[in-house]
Order: sequence, then structure tokens, then C-alpha cells
Amino acid sequence: MSNSDINKIPLGKLLFERLSKVTKSVFGVPGDFNLRLLEQIYEVPELEWVGNNNELNAAYTADGYSRINPHNFSCLITTYGVGELSALNGIAGAFAENVSVLHIVGSSALRARAVADDGNEMDALFGTVHHLVPGKHTFRQDHDVYRKAAEAYSCYSESITEEDILQGTVQDKIDGAIEAVVANHKPGYLFVPSDVAERLVTCDLNKPLDLYKYKSKNLNDNEKKVLNLLLDKVYKSENPGFVADYFLKRHTSEVIDLLEKTNWDCYSTPASRGLCLDETLENFKGVFCNEKSPKGVFESIKKHDLVLHFGSKINETSFRYSGKNEEINNWLATQDICFLGRDFAMIGFKKELIKNISGCKVFNRFLEVLDYSKIQKIIKSKAEQSRGQLYSDSYKLGEMVMQEDRLFEQEVSYELSKNILQKGDIMLCEMSSFAFELENIKLPSEGRIICQSFYASIGYALPATVGVCKALKDYNMNNRVLLLQGDGSAQMTLQELSLFLKYDLNPMILMMNNSGYTIERAIIGATSSYNDLTAEWDWQKMLEAFGDSNKDKHETFRIGNYDELKTYISEKGTKPLDKLHMVELILDKFDYGNGLLVFLGKKSADEAM
Repeated sequence: MSNSDINKIPLGKLLFERLSKVTKSVFGVPGDFNLRLLEQIYEVPELEWVGNNNELNAAYTADGYSRINPHNFSCLITTYGVGELSALNGIAGAFAENVSVLHIVGSSALRARAVADDGNEMDALFGTVHHLVPGKHTFRQDHDVYRKAAEAYSCYSESITEEDILQGTVQDKIDGAIEAVVANHKPGYLFVPSDVAERLVTCDLNKPLDLYKYKSKNLNDNEKKVLNLLLDKVYKSENPGFVADYFLKRHTSEVIDLLEKTNWDCYSTPASRGLCLDETLENFKGVFCNEKSPKGVFESIKKHDLVLHFGSKINETSFRYSGKNEEINNWLATQDICFLGRDFAMIGFKKELIKNISGCKVFNRFLEVLDYSKIQKIIKSKAEQSRGQLYSDSYKLGEMVMQEDRLFEQEVSYELSKNILQKGDIMLCEMSSFAFELENIKLPSEGRIICQSFYASIGYALPATVGVCKALKDYNMNNRVLLLQGDGSAQMTLQELSLFLKYDLNPMILMMNNSGYTIERAIIGATSSYNDLTAEWDWQKMLEAFGDSNKDKHETFRIGNYDELKTYISEKGTKPLDKLHMVELILDKFDYGNGLLVFLGKKSADEAM
């Protein structure tokens, strides 16, 4: 390393220089502990500060941005205690949903920490720091109390110290934070004391970030074992099926190439829609979620003598395993199924569990060494079969009886599949009753669905849509964005509507006005007051209240029946969006879609279709 490569620059500038390698926007809320740090962002013209209305919304926005950013990364900055704790729910959601978000916290000054750690109790008594909770049984405040609270929700948690500045290891911690959150698909934390942002530190701005470390490493013994087991099963199989789950999201082109070469029947999952494979492939058979799969999908997958469930993200709302269902237990117990997750493999259902592996490394090597000549017979026999329907029966919603004078969720689902969604559209769905209809929506080529279905924090989708739209704009992508938003959950995070206007972001917002919390009504308390909204809001005037009084940047529509929906679609619904569309859909408060009833066990998949 030459001397010209090593410089001394303000710590804050170094942080933003490194962030500029993996993002173009930084989200958050200013506070007195991060102000000196935020001043440094203006020294890095490649970055834009995007100020949110509160810290929880900032976390949701960063989550959405990371899902679209080609670097699979986002960043938010909050202030000590009151700010970072407000964001913690959003960070926990990113942790549960495996989204790479770096949370930078402006924390207490090094000099204040020194008083608390090293001074006598009288100094500590008169040296308390605001925003920091007191100790239970001592005058001393624990300046790491919030970091400890966040450890369970992060893959990386470090603070900048005096030793880092003196020993030249600040960049190591910054780069380590960025690399960790990308490599682990998880949030991480970096705490920056309020009195260090302007300190000069050594740096090497030309040093590349190592974002995908697994690509360059040899397989360990466990990974070799998994690889050999998978190859052996594939070569022996006569009718394999391939389930592409969430953790193949960084291998889309490789997955499509594999499926085009092998012609294996393939399936997506609720967590992986549009992430891992193109659902317009002729061998795509539908969305797999066990016995709760749409009609035809469960029957199809049971016909395979081998199921390769790769990129496995096993949870209640995606894999939908229920120990109570004898049919699914019998099927899984007898099916030759192999799971390859982010850090584990399982050969057979609940049989051989192999840990301490990198699923990405194993999948990469699987593709490198797969001998297609050993599966030529399978390819030929599959190609000779009659294809029949292009998609599974799960998409036959056109057979339902429409009611022209009212509007139902399944009519919206049908129109999304048949008419609204266009090539490349990105659809976000709030954790609403409609989220359980997503398996019945046919995705176009390059389309994608984003739904925080597992952590399921209502209010997530609206600010996440801000992040999605901002990432598309930052990286010059022209995808349309649709948001399926429930009226109840929208009231949680409504403030971020203002960011759509400020940054000229133009999604189509389908605001499902069903006067309350429909999932909860379907579970219990259908007419109980706790499932009602506190007030009925006027969605037609909402964006005017947020500053667009002349409607220069948005249009509004109110749709109360199926005919009005079809009119909107024919006139506006399939065209590029040059303004934000607020499309209010008036639905019945007891309109429980079939998908929700199936998930709750109140209707079988066969009864739903």
C-alpha cells in the first residue's frame, strides 16, 4: 500500500465515503447526538440524506430500499436512545425477514462514557446524560444499555472507541459493518459517539469492500458432504421438482439458467415471489406452501420423487407447516425432500440436519459441478410430456362469479392477475387480509411481490414503498410500483406519504378501505369495537393535506364496485405512472378472502377454489 493511498480525513466523512460504495440514499431522523455526524454527509456528493418523519418509518423505508438496491444494502441513522429504540421494531422486522440494513446510532460522547466508567460515584451522579436511562441500583449509567438491547436483532454490533482512532482501526469497523450485513442478510449496528465525527482518522478509500466473501472460499467438510448428497440424489431421480425460496435471491439468473437447461418443474414460495425465478417459465407450476398451497400445487409437488427446496426460508407464513395436519406430516415423512438454507441443510424432513454451512457456497458449487449428461434422460422425457396449462390451477380465478354492484378482494386479485400487472411491476402488500390472496396472483415476467408476512408489523408497507421507489429512482430503474395497503395499517405510518411528494415518487396505492382490522375480525371479535378504526379518514383529500393542494403530483380515485374498477383499469391502470395514484377501494368489513380463511384453518384449499 503506497503512502498516497492512505489519508487522514474526518471520521464522519470516512463513514459516508464507504457508504457511498453501496448506497445512494441514507435515511433517518436528526438528533443532538448525531448532528455533527450528519454534517459530514454533505462532503460526499454521491450520497443524499432522506429525512423521515419518525425513526420507525425510517427503519421500514430502509428495509424497502435494501430489497431493491443492487448491492442488497441500506442505511439509517438515528440518535441515542429515544431515536434508536423507536427504530428497533423496524430493525427487528428486517432481522426476522433477512434484510440487510445498517443502523448507525449517534451515541453518547467518549468523555461522558469515561466519567460513567472510570469516575467516582459523585462524578457519575452529576455527570448523567439525557436520553440515557439510569442504572437500577447505581448512580452510574450504562452507556451500552441500548447496544445490549439490540444485540438480539443484529449480526454485527460495534462502537467506535478512542483506541480505534488512535490505532487506525476505524475503517476496519466501518467496512466490517457493511460487509457483515450484506453477507449475513441481517441488520447490523455501528455506534458513533457524538464527539468523534470531526476527528481525523487514517483511511484507504481505494480498498474494495468484500461483500460476498463466500464466493472465494473453499468448501468445508460439512459443505462437501451436503454437495455430494445432493448430487447423488439428483442423478438418481427420475422426476425432480425444484422449489426456489428466498435465499436464492442473489442467484436469479443462475436459477433460471438451471431450470431452462433441466426443464425441472419449479415452484416459488410466498417469501420468494419474483426474487429467484421467472414465473412465466413454461415449467413453473405455482406457489408452494404445503397443504395450504393454491389448488393443484400441492398435488403437483407430491408427484416428484425428489424435491429440491433450495434457498430455504422456513417459517410459519411461508412454508406453512402445521404439526396438526396428518396429511402434510405423512407426505413430508415419506417424500424425498432436501432443504438447503442460508446456514443449514436437511436431507429428508426432520431427518439429517447439517449445520455450519454456507448455502450460497454449496449452491454455487452445485451449479459448477452438476453433470448435465447424467440427467439427459430426465430432460428428454420431460420435454416430451404434454405441457397442458402454462400455470397451475391456482390461477383459475377467472371462473369465479363477479358481482358488478359491489367490490370484493378476490375481484381485485383477479384483475391484478389478468389486467393490471405489467412486465417488471413491483407490488408491495401490507400484512392485511389481502396478503393471503397473493399466491393466487400471477406475476408477469420480471415482476415481484414484497410482503413482510412473517414478522407482520402492520404499517410496514407504506414507508417500505418509499424505500422501494427511492431505490428505483437512485439506480435508474423504471419499474412501476403498486402498494396494496389496508386502511387500518395505513394509520400507523401515514406520515411518509409526504416523502412520495417531496421526492416525486409515483406509486399506485390501492387503499383497501374495509373500516378496520379484517384479519383480526376473521380470527375473533368480528363485531367487537377493538377491531374498528378510531376514525374514518378521508383518503381522497389526504395527499392535499400533505402539501399537494393543487393535485400537481397526485390523482385520486374512489372505487365502490366492479364496474368502476374495470373503468379505472382501462383508463389508467396499465399505463406508466407520471403521478401518484391514490385508489381507494371500498370493501365490506367482513370480506374475508379465501386465502385468509385457508390460512386460519377455516376453509380447505379445495373448498377455496
